[in-house]
Amino acid sequence: MYSNLLQYLHANNICYETNVSLKKKTWIHRGGMCDVYISPVNRKELIGVVRQLYHQKYDFLVIGHSSNIYILNSCNVSVIVSTKKCSNYEIKDGHIYCDAGVGVIRLAKDMTKHGIAGFEYLTDLPGTVAAAIYNNASCKKNSISQLLVCADVILPDGRQITLLPDDFGFVYRGSCMKRKELLGVIVGLILKAEPGNALQLQNISSSNIAERRLLLESYAKTLGSTMNNCFSKGRMPLHYYLAYRFYNLWLKLNKNNETQRRIKCKDFICKISGYADIARYVSNEDIIIFIWKDEKADAAFPRYLEFMDKVYRTQDLEIEVVK
Repeated sequence: MYSNLLQYLHANNICYETNVSLKKKTWIHRGGMCDVYISPVNRKELIGVVRQLYHQKYDFLVIGHSSNIYILNSCNVSVIVSTKKCSNYEIKDGHIYCDAGVGVIRLAKDMTKHGIAGFEYLTDLPGTVAAAIYNNASCKKNSISQLLVCADVILPDGRQITLLPDDFGFVYRGSCMKRKELLGVIVGLILKAEPGNALQLQNISSSNIAERRLLLESYAKTLGSTMNNCFSKGRMPLHYYLAYRFYNLWLKLNKNNETQRRIKCKDFICKISGYADIARYVSNEDIIIFIWKDEKADAAFPRYLEFMDKVYRTQDLEIEVVK
């Protein structure tokens, strides 16, 4: 079934593995088996592999660090292309030229250190630059789309095109590629390199990292924000909202501190809505973060989605679920 693909990989000395357990590869150690797991090491190899897969009409999945993708344990994937080793970048003529797999954390820290503005709030954001563009990753005042000059994309017909920021149809934590309005693979991109005050940028970065680590769960067993922003006024049904507010006030009057109130209120809203069983998998820091802390989390995740729809009126996932 994969003879032509394997011949191509051999002929071009491109690294690959067969019959790979995705639990050994993915961020949260989830997923079934992958028949062929390909790891190109530069843009040229990535372009060649993607074109070959499109030409031979293979079903395939492209992943970076997989810090925003949940592959179900029951899901077996035919072919995966990992961009993690495509991690070269250079600064030239006032721009940053990046391969698809450049890590956002590494790039943001380097740019902040060298006084390049626009990355100071991204220095603790996992994932690759291509995935960040795909998802329009952002943190506070920094959004990857604001830094984008253009991106090279391989289309299913094998053509390589260059997309400008307006071509991506960026919205909050989304793009035309994430919405599947445009199919293709980002193989490289150019970002702005605008000068700033290095010391000031590093101070902002350090403060933001400290805040994120205080308020958010460890990355090890989460995919970051599971749901899109769901805290607009009026979204929570009134009876839940009033119960939540009165319970929080009662805790405050009984001298529970902020951390205690946050945890107890989270458990309370899960219980009164009929989802007490999933409370242990819902972050104590932020309700929109789900934690894969053990094997039972996979069964709890569909219930978590029901809970978010019932209580917070959102079905808008930020992560990608592969079934």
